[in-house]
Amino acid sequence: MLAFDVLIDGKPPAELDLDRMYLTSQEGQPIRGRFRYNTEVGRLFCERSGQGLAALNLLWRVGDGSRLMLRTALLQDAEEPYLLTLELARGRVSDLWRKKDEWGYAFGGPTPEVEQEFGAIKMLLAKAQTVRASSRAACALADEALARGVTLGENMALEDARQGIHIRRRQGVLANVDFGCHWDAAQASDEARRRFGQTFNYASIPFTWRSIEPREHEYAWQWHDAAVAWLEGAGIVVKGASPVRFTERALPDWVWIWENDFETIRDLVFDHVERCVQRYRGRVDHWDAVTGLHVENCLSFALDRIIEMSRVCAHAIKRTDPSATVILDLVHPWGEYYATNQRSIWPYHYAEMCMNAGVPFDVVGVQFFFGASGADYAARDMLQISNQLDRFGGLGKPVHVTACAVPSGADPDPGAEVAGAVHGPDAGGVWRTAWDEVVQSDWVDAFYHLAISKPFVRAILWRDFADAQPHHFPHGGLLRKDGKPKIAYQRLAGVRHEIWPGGGPIPGGDANVVFPE
Repeated sequence: MLAFDVLIDGKPPAELDLDRMYLTSQEGQPIRGRFRYNTEVGRLFCERSGQGLAALNLLWRVGDGSRLMLRTALLQDAEEPYLLTLELARGRVSDLWRKKDEWGYAFGGPTPEVEQEFGAIKMLLAKAQTVRASSRAACALADEALARGVTLGENMALEDARQGIHIRRRQGVLANVDFGCHWDAAQASDEARRRFGQTFNYASIPFTWRSIEPREHEYAWQWHDAAVAWLEGAGIVVKGASPVRFTERALPDWVWIWENDFETIRDLVFDHVERCVQRYRGRVDHWDAVTGLHVENCLSFALDRIIEMSRVCAHAIKRTDPSATVILDLVHPWGEYYATNQRSIWPYHYAEMCMNAGVPFDVVGVQFFFGASGADYAARDMLQISNQLDRFGGLGKPVHVTACAVPSGADPDPGAEVAGAVHGPDAGGVWRTAWDEVVQSDWVDAFYHLAISKPFVRAILWRDFADAQPHHFPHGGLLRKDGKPKIAYQRLAGVRHEIWPGGGPIPGGDANVVFPE
């Protein structure tokens, strides 16, 4: 068992958010654990199955105002409790050390300023360990080390991004990054079309089975026909998003008749994918084979059938349109759900299994959402995001960020699919300070520069274009409910101009952007 003494501002907290804690193994895979917090003594107990080293992951507030999902160093079971803040600081230092070594291989080493700050953080950590007998004194030093470590980690990740962008630009490949957004029936006004076409060269449109074939053998193609025709006319590359997604919201009601007949469902899925691809062959260039099947599994397929279904969907696309790009679309890339849902698959292992099983996909798709209620949407800093992108890039295939979003507000948002009604100021953690339009735009700028710096990233898509209609993520749109652009929209225009100088809106050129007071 792992046990931790917990101090915040020198005293044990009255409560801890146990629901969003989980343990991870040496390779970062979540493992099952049970958590109990003794408020009288301020001690957290973590019971787990299996042996070996493990790290605790939890939402934790750091000195700059952030509340982020952070992890401790890898620890072994011990009779004496660990000091939580000290172990979180040790975990961050190990991440910094790894990033610093990567810099040495890629760019000849970090700057003297980074070396100096890293040395200061290590000194704080060493002092904290020497005064471990005084928990309050050790925590105060560890708190400072952790806060400075988070700041340094973000600075290192963004400096790494600047170096990577410079290399891609010098190689002449930066302009090959597709810059996109999700487009659906909610965005139909002429003004929305103008703004969308002005900013993006790539669009994903939903091919949800439930909406296309609400009743068996009765098809509704009108909206898709119109959307593909408009995007084609605007010179925008089209991706068919999520034709197969095993959630109750995505499956037609009539499919449930065969919920215990895998072979029939497999054949129905193949026919649906083939029908979609055949109708838009040569017009839709990219297709998601399956989206989130590693965790979204409402029909409770066994592991071998999950892989078989993935193969069937990818094969249906390749057989119907050999020139199309097939994307294996992953959700919740850290796989927090795996700690409690043993019928799921860790996303990285799922991608590896599909590759080993010969699933014919071309691109790894990854979705990033932060700042909403639920363990899978907890805020993370740029160093963690950079490391996670590198992990999936290590699979040896191009990577598309198939969806991403953070909120621009902290009020409830009933129009959002994901936890909109319970959205609040600290629903999913905080990046630097409370979510608002300015913080959202800062995150957009940092994340997009981070992503486009990676040599394996070929496309980035924002999820929600507007808040005016039902949308996926709380306050996640680039346009406000009144149709006016948010600050993040203008920041994206700036990133586009950086990718394609002269080929997009000039930063600061949209007089309709209204900055909040």
